[in-house]
Amino acid sequence: MVTDVAVTRAANTVTVLGGPTALIHLAGWTLLTDPTFDAAGTEYQDGPVVVRKTADPALKPAELPALDAVVVSHTGHLDNLDTAGRTVASDASNVFTTVAGATDLGGAAVGLEPWQTRTLSKPGRTPLNITAVPARHGPVGTEDITGPVTGFLLHTDDGSTPTVYVSGDTVDLDAMSALAERYRVDVALLHLGAAGFEAFGDVRLSLTAVQAVEARRLLGDPLVVAVHAEGWAHYTEDRGHVQQVFDAAGVPLHWPAPGEPLTLPDPHTR
Repeated sequence: MVTDVAVTRAANTVTVLGGPTALIHLAGWTLLTDPTFDAAGTEYQDGPVVVRKTADPALKPAELPALDAVVVSHTGHLDNLDTAGRTVASDASNVFTTVAGATDLGGAAVGLEPWQTRTLSKPGRTPLNITAVPARHGPVGTEDITGPVTGFLLHTDDGSTPTVYVSGDTVDLDAMSALAERYRVDVALLHLGAAGFEAFGDVRLSLTAVQAVEARRLLGDPLVVAVHAEGWAHYTEDRGHVQQVFDAAGVPLHWPAPGEPLTLPDPHTR
């Protein structure tokens, strides 16, 4: 039993906690993405729209392991950083986000420009690079409405662990193509669900299933993990539709149950 626990802790894993929030264990480091820990049923007025949470997180903040870093794709929307999540981020020793987000959060938050890299480093550990990937939270022309957002690539210099791309809320396929030209991508946590609101008409603020299939191709066919596709009321595509589109394209999609770790592939077996 002790051996099993040791293996689990050493493994490179992703555990989706609900909405955009995921625990990532990589190269011995533990990171949390877009913290959202408020209770199901919570509603927020966000400009002209109401954002409603429909599911509790798989873990409460007190149940989280020790975190080496929190990465926040953007701080302006409560479905990516809610009230309890903001407290988690504020308590973290390392927080990476957009430049505007760092000003918003203050404290230890570091704002990254597109393609800028910061490195987590401690004696006895493989250094882990966190590189900001350009993102756009909706079609061209919506930037003033949605505000700045970033994705992240988590990677090591020696290639000993899988590279993990966290898309954030984005539909910018050109940026994903540029990412694949610069780095190998082994795993992609794609924010799906085609987020939309009646006030914005047919505008979709995160990836549709069709866009996600194309994103996978542009990224070099990584393992795709569905993130930010359930747990909030403003998704316009449900799990069944997304899965159907991926199945029709003949490409795999991993949709782990909240709280269940998904072991990431060895990068040398791709």
